[in-house]
Amino acid sequence: MAKQVKVTSIETLDAFRSSLILFLSKAGSSLDEVGDEVRRTRVWLQQEQRMHWEGLLKRQRRQLEQAESELFTSRLSAMTHHSAARQMAVTRLRRIVRETEEKLNLVKKWARNFDSVVDPLAKKLEGMQHLLKAELPKGVTYLSNAQKALEKYTQMGTPGSEGASEGPRPAEEENEKSEEGTP
Repeated sequence: MAKQVKVTSIETLDAFRSSLILFLSKAGSSLDEVGDEVRRTRVWLQQEQRMHWEGLLKRQRRQLEQAESELFTSRLSAMTHHSAARQMAVTRLRRIVRETEEKLNLVKKWARNFDSVVDPLAKKLEGMQHLLKAELPKGVTYLSNAQKALEKYTQMGTPGSEGASEGPRPAEEENEKSEEGTP
């Protein structure tokens, strides 16, 4: 049995085709933006953030060394009231250095794991890009051809109307054959 389609409006088919073309354009640019953002994030994480935290840690370690040196000097000179303040500064700087080391370690961990976490998701995006760039344009072409075919069909007219093609219809041919066979 042949498949039948009931088309009520060729204009709706054209509107759908136009919407599909618009969707392809917007979705394609959105996927390109996502890919660019993934690349920027990788660079930011693996280079910029690592350099930032390593530089900050280096400066903080120098400050800590200076504070420890000042504390040692104040203890040698027996300045007890200054020693307490310097001890608090050293304690605070040690805590800050420790926190910065933890943040640097986290950045290194994220940089190591970035590709293993992001790549499976990027593969899904590649599948979507294939769909948008290869398959859906075929659908647009198909819709365009279907629209043209339907327009030609409607221009032919329906049987019994003025625009119908000349010549007998199949049922009329059978009646003529049966009438010829009877004298």
